[in-house]
Amino acid sequence: MISKSKRVQSIVEIFAKKGVKHIVFSPGSRNAPLVISFTNDKRFECISIVDERSAGFYALGLSISLDEPVAICCTSGSASLNYSSALSEAYYQQISLIAITTDRPPEWINHGEGQAINQREVFKNFTHSGVNLPIGEDQEDIWCSQRQINEAVNNSIEYQLPVHINFPFREPLYATTQKIEVEPQIINKIQTQASLSTSDTHFFGNKINKAEKVLILCGQDRPNKQLNYILEEIAQLENVCVLTESTANLHSNSFISCIDRVLSSIENKNKFEPNLLITIGGAIISKKIKYFLRNCKNLEHWSINPNNKTIDTYQSLDYVVPLSSYHFFRSIKPLLDFEISSNYRNNWTEMNLITKTNHEKFLPKVKWSDLKAFDIIYNTLPENCNLHLGNSSPVRYMQLFNQIRGINYFSNRGVSGIDGATSTMCGIASTNKDLNILISGDLSFVYDVNALWNNNLTKNIRIIVINNSGGGIFRIIPGPSESGALERFFEVGNNANIQQITKAHNFNYYNAFNETELEENISSFYNPQENSRPAILEICTPKEVNAPILKAYFKFLNK
Repeated sequence: MISKSKRVQSIVEIFAKKGVKHIVFSPGSRNAPLVISFTNDKRFECISIVDERSAGFYALGLSISLDEPVAICCTSGSASLNYSSALSEAYYQQISLIAITTDRPPEWINHGEGQAINQREVFKNFTHSGVNLPIGEDQEDIWCSQRQINEAVNNSIEYQLPVHINFPFREPLYATTQKIEVEPQIINKIQTQASLSTSDTHFFGNKINKAEKVLILCGQDRPNKQLNYILEEIAQLENVCVLTESTANLHSNSFISCIDRVLSSIENKNKFEPNLLITIGGAIISKKIKYFLRNCKNLEHWSINPNNKTIDTYQSLDYVVPLSSYHFFRSIKPLLDFEISSNYRNNWTEMNLITKTNHEKFLPKVKWSDLKAFDIIYNTLPENCNLHLGNSSPVRYMQLFNQIRGINYFSNRGVSGIDGATSTMCGIASTNKDLNILISGDLSFVYDVNALWNNNLTKNIRIIVINNSGGGIFRIIPGPSESGALERFFEVGNNANIQQITKAHNFNYYNAFNETELEENISSFYNPQENSRPAILEICTPKEVNAPILKAYFKFLNK
């Protein structure tokens, strides 16, 4: 059974032939022709999630896990606007999402008809492109619809970015047929691989050989064994230091993985300031490294970016190289001089060792707080799990601990908002059999609580809620504490009962109000034999002590 609409028949066939297999629907009436057609086709995995905002982030997680485009589809009007947060995250994190918003007939837009808002280009600021399909069903309309659908899917796949298809319908919406009446033309776009010319390869290779201090800064990315291996080799150069963050998913003893820990203890900046900065991957979490690099004098910066974006984060950009990081380093590696003598790598390595030693001295003595809770969590993480980090405090705290080989790190760092962290994790967990552990702040968890209103949740989900009475980050960053409005307008206390939320959604519940309780409960919380359903661990910490302890920690690192 399929919708009588030939435009609907066209999108079904085009999606199938282009490998778009997963579609997350949110219930409605205007999208009924698409719901009927896709859910009756065994080539597609269709999921229903009521809350469009949660559905968008769940689809984001699916796309990350599957490494393929995922579609989301909703009814008309205000429903469509709820996709905005997830699409903006997908845009800045470079994730392939296809947003299908169904629409009212164009003659009724802005004329008092219910759910008839102007949906044309509503996501234009955070999608690669958008198309507004014609509403007619004659030959010219079908040809135009097929061409636009082909173009939208091709763009999402090629550029790894979200796209928008606005799909207007007139009633009747539920008319069906038993046979497909169209065979849409499939427009294929050939993927090509960029490469450096011989002259450019020598240019960049010679530049590295001549530079006294080269810093390779690695931002958010998915695990890549080939890139990891070649960076380990390049990190042996004495004039090169490789800095990574947890979300870069690069692991080696040759890399510096705790940037803030090291930078907080640097006194003689000249020893650590690079002459040449090479950036790869996406977003950087550390504000300290951004400030450090923006204040370097005579800094040359190369951005290795396969999407050819000009991103001048450090106000020193010289070259944009539209190439994958692996292919860039593979091209120049044969030209690098591994006999170069320099103290640059050793300067960073020695400071990293000093701060690591002080880190390990400080933590056993620290009293119950967010930092102590993260220390216990870190030291009890199961092998080969997926670790999801909520924004604000959790992702920053975890940056203070060395990355663990075998653990994949995820976080919504494209936009860095607190919304959608739970939904994204649930999407990843649905197609990944490993244990998926989210560390979330209490406000972030409650803000995305509709992530639990989902019949597709899997038993490998574990959510750790750090309940420090809301907004603990505002006691850490400078400004809010001195504003006079900290507790009322910045640090908004969370009065939701997390245990009751857990019960309402049929999750297992654990809690910890001190160090002993956390150490006693966390193993059971992780254990799949003790949890045949998803589980939540609420960790309650005193908000007044968290900021002073963190400040004392950084002071101790500098001893």
